[in-house]
Amino acid sequence: MQPLSILCRSLRDIDTYTTGFPLGTNQGQANIFRAVKRILPGPYTFILPATKELPKQCIKHGSSTRYAKRRQVGVRMPDDPICQAILQNLEEPLICTSVKYLAEDEWILDPVTIADIYEPLGLDFIVDGGARIADPSTVVDMTGSYPTIIRQGKVCGAKLDWMVTGTDQEAQSTYSRKAA
Repeated sequence: MQPLSILCRSLRDIDTYTTGFPLGTNQGQANIFRAVKRILPGPYTFILPATKELPKQCIKHGSSTRYAKRRQVGVRMPDDPICQAILQNLEEPLICTSVKYLAEDEWILDPVTIADIYEPLGLDFIVDGGARIADPSTVVDMTGSYPTIIRQGKVCGAKLDWMVTGTDQEAQSTYSRKAA
């Protein structure tokens, strides 16, 4: 299944389609919600447990009538002005994924090229905001014991002190103090 995310206009939308960010406890567990609130909108995708409110398009598997059980979903609140303008006029999130050439591991930046390649495959429309800079978001998995970076963004989306990578053993032990 191809990784997919939803673009949300607000933290309220994120809470509708996911179980939300951990609020922390009085026993020293980090308040991730407060930390995330400071960096969104921004260049981060957070993987969170999905709720039943997640639109069916997000769980449909291929072109069959079967539905896969997607238990997590990536959520973004982009700081891009074009995305923000579109989201403010919708009542639901937009489904999105990274756009790469089908046979290569290279980003497609030109909207005309995206349309030429993906329209025959079912692309409904494209918003032509001109050629874009390929700066993928930093992807943080929030479904485990610690907020873990799955993919580091190129320029934006810095690793914050309450996030860990797979090699951050020391950071995991101090995690509970960082986000509060």
